[in-house]
Amino acid sequence: MIKLFVSDMDGTLLNADHVISPTNAQAIRQLQAAGIEFMIATGRDYYSAHKLLAAHGLTCKMIILNGAGFVDEKGQISVPHPLDAKVTQDILHYLQLHQIDHTLITDQGLFVPDCQRFKERMRAFFINITQQASHPELQSESDVTDAQLMMHLEQVKPLADLKLDENTLALKFMVMSDQPQALEAFHQSFVDHPLLDITSSNHDNLEVTSKFAQKGIAIQDYVTQVGFDMIQVLTIGDSLNDRSMLSMAGYSYAMENAPDAVKQLAKYQAPHHNEDGVATIINRVLSNQLP
Repeated sequence: MIKLFVSDMDGTLLNADHVISPTNAQAIRQLQAAGIEFMIATGRDYYSAHKLLAAHGLTCKMIILNGAGFVDEKGQISVPHPLDAKVTQDILHYLQLHQIDHTLITDQGLFVPDCQRFKERMRAFFINITQQASHPELQSESDVTDAQLMMHLEQVKPLADLKLDENTLALKFMVMSDQPQALEAFHQSFVDHPLLDITSSNHDNLEVTSKFAQKGIAIQDYVTQVGFDMIQVLTIGDSLNDRSMLSMAGYSYAMENAPDAVKQLAKYQAPHHNEDGVATIINRVLSNQLP
C-alpha cells in the first residue's frame, strides 16, 4: 500500500505553462482525503513552489533545492545539507575564471554576478511565458517564476555582497550556459568531488548541491523518521535531478516527456505533463490499479 506520493514540479506536476492544472490539483486533494500523504520534491526554492501550490489552496511537506532543504506543512524550513564553504569558494573561483553564468542560492537569498542582466533575463521569461500561457488567469509577473532559477526578483543580490560565514549557508549552484562544452568542462572538473552532487534539469544547466542533498536521500530520511519503508513510496519525475528518488522508491514513474536516460531509471511510465500525468497515476493509486 502506498503511504507517500512524491512528485517533482517542473515537467511533472506543472504543465508547459508552469502551473498546476485544476485536474492535477483536484487529484492531490483526493489523495490527501484518502489518507495518503502527498509531498513535493523540487529543485525550486520554497517561495516559488509555495506560490504554485497556494494558487489552488494546496499544502504539503516539501523537499526543496533538490534535497538541500526540507519544509513542513507550516512553511518552516530546515537546511540539513548545505554546501561545504571551501568547496563553494572553489566553484565560485572556477565559474568566475571561465566566465560561466551562475547563481548561488543561499539561506539569505539568491546571489548573481550581474543583477541587471539577471532581471532582464527574468523579464524576458515572464513576457514569453505569459504570451504562451493557456491559463493566463493564473499567471502574472509576480506568479510566474523562471523554471530554472526559481527565485523571486526581490531576493536577488549581487555576488559581490556575498559573505560566506557561519551566518550564511550556501545551498545550491545553478550553472548556466548555451555552450555544451563549457558545462561539460565544469562537470569534468567537479564530478568526482566527494562532497558534491551534480545533476541537471535542462540541457543548458547544471545543478550543484551537497552530496547528501538529493531527493531520494531526503525521502529516505523522512520515511525512516515517520516509521515506514521506501517500498511504500511512489515517486514521479522527469529529469536527472529526480534520478535518486526514481531509483530508490518502491514505485517510480517517469513522465512521457522525460528523456530516455530518466525513463530507464524508473520502473514505470506516466502520461505527458501536459496531459495531467500526475493525476492519472494518483487515480491509479486510489483505484488500486498499480502494477
